[in-house]
Amino acid sequence: MRAITLTMQAFGPYRDKQKIDFSSLGEEAIFLITGPTGAGKTTIFDAMCFALYGRASGSDRDQDSMRSHFAEEGESTYVEFLFELRGKLYRIVRMPKQMRRKERGEGWKEEPARAELYITHLDNEKLMATKVKEVNDYIEEVMGLDYDQFRKMIMIPQGEFRKLISENSKEREDILQKIFKTQFYSELTDYLKDQSKKLEKEIEQFQWKIEQEIGKIHWGTDAEVTLEQEEPQKIIDLLRERMEHQSSLIKQEQNQLELLSSSADKLQTNFHEARHLHEQFTEQQKLLEDKKALQSQESFMSAVQEELKWARQADEVKGFEQQWKDREQERKKAEVDQEAKAQHRIRTESEFSNIEKEYKELEGKEEKRQELKKEWEQKEEERKKLTHFLKIESQLTQITQKLTKSKEQVTALEEELKHLKAERHQLKEISKDERKVTSQMYEVKNEVVHLTKQLKDLKRLAKEWDVLKEMRASYQQFMKDFRQMEKEQKDAKSYYEAALEEIREHHAYTLSLQLENGSPCPVCGNSHHPAPAVQPAQVVSQTKLEQLKQEADEKQKSFQQMQDEAVQVKSKGETQRQLTDTLFEEYKKVVGTMDEPSIQSAVKQSEQSLNIKSKLSEELTRQAEEMEQSVKKLENIEKREEELNSKIEKAQQDWHTSYQEQTRLQTQKESFQENYSFETTNPQKLKELTEQAEASYKEETKKWENVQERYSKLRDQLQQAKVAEEEGNKYVKQAQEAEEIRKEKFNQTLVQFQFSSVESYWNSLLTKKAIEEKQEKIDQYKQQKAIIEERLYSLNEKLADQQKPDLEALHTEWEEEKQKLTKQQQIVNELEMALSQNKQVYITMETLLSEQGDLAQAYYDIAELAQLSRGDNHLRLSLERYVLAAFLDEIIVQANIRLDQMTDHRYQLVRSDALAKRGAQSGLDLEVIDHHTGQKRSVRTLSGGEGFKASLSLALGMADVVQSHAGGVQLDTLFIDEGFGTLDEVSLEQAIDCLRSLQDGNRMLGIISHVAQLKEEIPAKLQIQTGPAGSSVEFVFQ
Repeated sequence: MRAITLTMQAFGPYRDKQKIDFSSLGEEAIFLITGPTGAGKTTIFDAMCFALYGRASGSDRDQDSMRSHFAEEGESTYVEFLFELRGKLYRIVRMPKQMRRKERGEGWKEEPARAELYITHLDNEKLMATKVKEVNDYIEEVMGLDYDQFRKMIMIPQGEFRKLISENSKEREDILQKIFKTQFYSELTDYLKDQSKKLEKEIEQFQWKIEQEIGKIHWGTDAEVTLEQEEPQKIIDLLRERMEHQSSLIKQEQNQLELLSSSADKLQTNFHEARHLHEQFTEQQKLLEDKKALQSQESFMSAVQEELKWARQADEVKGFEQQWKDREQERKKAEVDQEAKAQHRIRTESEFSNIEKEYKELEGKEEKRQELKKEWEQKEEERKKLTHFLKIESQLTQITQKLTKSKEQVTALEEELKHLKAERHQLKEISKDERKVTSQMYEVKNEVVHLTKQLKDLKRLAKEWDVLKEMRASYQQFMKDFRQMEKEQKDAKSYYEAALEEIREHHAYTLSLQLENGSPCPVCGNSHHPAPAVQPAQVVSQTKLEQLKQEADEKQKSFQQMQDEAVQVKSKGETQRQLTDTLFEEYKKVVGTMDEPSIQSAVKQSEQSLNIKSKLSEELTRQAEEMEQSVKKLENIEKREEELNSKIEKAQQDWHTSYQEQTRLQTQKESFQENYSFETTNPQKLKELTEQAEASYKEETKKWENVQERYSKLRDQLQQAKVAEEEGNKYVKQAQEAEEIRKEKFNQTLVQFQFSSVESYWNSLLTKKAIEEKQEKIDQYKQQKAIIEERLYSLNEKLADQQKPDLEALHTEWEEEKQKLTKQQQIVNELEMALSQNKQVYITMETLLSEQGDLAQAYYDIAELAQLSRGDNHLRLSLERYVLAAFLDEIIVQANIRLDQMTDHRYQLVRSDALAKRGAQSGLDLEVIDHHTGQKRSVRTLSGGEGFKASLSLALGMADVVQSHAGGVQLDTLFIDEGFGTLDEVSLEQAIDCLRSLQDGNRMLGIISHVAQLKEEIPAKLQIQTGPAGSSVEFVFQ
């Protein structure tokens, strides 16, 4: 990847749009980034990294702090980065989330982060992604690097790579993990550990299951088995022998069960046969008793048979009697209906006679009805004409009033128009100075805004100055406490180390007491002991040693916390100083010098100036508002004049139209007065006369119509009544004849069925249900008698030679045999159940033991792998650390190439092979070989300049190794942030020569530094300048 252009707006200290064209470097592959502290040198790296990955370059910068504090409300924060990769041009535009003022209404709204990615080819630009996640994924794919790898390879921020030297082995492991993504090996170790625990737990579960199965075994009361300390396989062998013994017992008991079952079956058969014979004797006795009871009912059943005979004959006659009764009812009903028809005919004749008289009377009044109709029609016509005449008079009155009102309206409008013209002329004179006053008002308001911001910033400067003074005082006190804590920590550590050394000497002395010439030493193995340890003067107790260790650890922890806090306090103080300097630089001309009296004086002068300008602004605003009101009023007057002219013209047209209508209506009124005369001109009176004439006519007409309708209706009803009466007489006669015929037939039937009288017939009558019940009773009697006699005959023959058995004795004998059989069956069942369960336990235990063995074998393999992978080995090296150590070895090889050049062949980095103490993990500790002394020592012992060289070498080596492991990604851009100030002139020259070697392959290198020698050595400079409105950046070439 090679950077081409970087564009920023409202980003960090850069408020205005800044465009950095890296292509302008030409052949200059190394350039220096220079500018005042806090001007925004590192921000360039932040912008580049943010454009690609949405994150800043250093570990102490976040996205929320990217928007420039100098930016105005309407300015957007964004970064645009154009770079070349594998022959393609990529352009990425990214905006962080930021607060913007709402376009409508009051308040602010948060705009989310946005990103766009384009590919440029032959002047054609193609949009590839528009969502933040899509852009991030695409960049990682084409770059072949994630965020951590990229910033480690291309950007070397302040202090970031110093961690590789200064941090402990664990923190170095965390750094390398992020870069080389070796979490897989850690996850593999955890997986093996989990699998080992899982298998161990499964084996314990199988052991528990086996114990549960052993508890299920039925050994029996005759077995003598002791299972304590017995292996499961031995218990299986004992169980197999016990099952063979149980099978033999079952066969013996089953033979006994068969004998008892045969005996019980025989006794059961004897009992059932005896019980059947006993039941027959009982039935014989009961049948004899039932036969005797039936014989006593014989005379009663004969009487029922005779009663049933006469009831059946009466039932035959009953139908003829019913026919006679039906005809009698029909005749009576016909006579009643005929009497009603005769009465109806008489009433109808009376009503018709009356209506006939009234009909003839009204028929002669037709002429009177026509006169009433004519009078009504004349009144109605007169009322219509009067209504029309009164309407004309009303319209004429209204139009006359309208004419008068229109004339008055025109006069009033003309008068108002006259006054408006005079007022308009006056307002035109007033509005001539409106523009001048408005211009003055805006000029003063701008001054007020400027003075308000100036006063606000000056007050903030005073506040931040006070905060800075307080922080300086706090820092001095904190550093005093820090130095005291440092002394206490060193003292506690010295006391503990001295006590520990005493105990070691005491242990050595104790071992020396056991040494004998010729016998090997348990420590070194030597058989010769020339200088055994001597007894120390004093030895602290183990309790005292642990107490000293605890105190030393606590002091170390407190010191480390204060050390971290010191960095934070110093960082906050530096940030506060930069903020105060920035505010002072903007208002340096106003304040003069950076001290409290000057700041307070500037604040007071700004307040006075703001007060004067504010009052002037209020006065000019008042004048401008008054003039604005006059202008608006003038516009309203001109608009009103147009409306009045339009209204006057319309009112005149309306008056002319109304005058023509008045003339027309007056002519119509005079014509009516000449041609028509009215009985009354009161419309209500005339309406009442018309309604009276109408009512008289309609009353007479309605009366005549009602009489006509009733006359016709009664005439038809009288005719119908006469016809109905004649038909009724005929029907009565027919009903009387039918009744006589049916009565005669009934009497003949009585004689036919031998009834002496009607009363004897009625006495013999029974309901159908009663007849059926009596017949059923007779049939049951006969059937029961025949069955008893037949069954009694059969039993007498069967029991002629038999004796009644003793059932109780036979049943007792059978029950005793059944109890013996049940007990024997229970014995057999218990033996079979025990054998069946033992067989199941036997099969289950064999399966469990087999599976447990397979699991145990797998557990031994997995457990050993887990133990090795987590570092529980002679090297104290976990699997992940082994892989990281291999990466670190590659980095060291590349780093030593640069370190050798920069230190004039003095230093060489190596990975320590010493085992860590107190069970800690090994493999990632760094040491340096000093070829001047030939000794190894910790990299932490390097001085500031030496440490920078080592850090830079590691950073460059890291970039080379990561690049080689990232699929051959070629990165042609590298940035280094600070650190050269710790080098002397010779070391600096060596470092520059080393960096110049990086130019091979057309690589571009940017360096941030304040070192004067670098400014002389490097002709291309990216110059950053600060100002009240933020920073600016441009390339400068010497």
